[in-house]
Amino acid sequence: MANDPSAASEPARWIKLRASAAERARWQALAASRGMSLSELIRASLGGLRLRTRREVPPVAPELLRELARIGNNLNQLARAANRHEPVTATALLSRLIEIDRDLGALRAAHTRADPPERG
Repeated sequence: MANDPSAASEPARWIKLRASAAERARWQALAASRGMSLSELIRASLGGLRLRTRREVPPVAPELLRELARIGNNLNQLARAANRHEPVTATALLSRLIEIDRDLGALRAAHTRADPPERG
């Protein structure tokens, strides 16, 4: 196992296992659904580890990424100015933060799903 310190110095060994084509296909589908290789699935199963499903990363619209990058850039500029102790008036800072908050609110409203994703 990966966490076993004694296994690090020893080279990996092959273990042969006979399975029907249907069993192998079922195991491979199970491994793929959990985002792991068949070897990882077998190791985890035999090692008594709890298997968990990896969630797929949802697709993100390029426009959303660009908008988030722009907002992040604004925050970075404010943080840089604060870290350099540049004089920034409280009014200017508050104005920029309100602008960023409004931008994030508009993004959130534009990209909120009507029905929340199911949890499994």
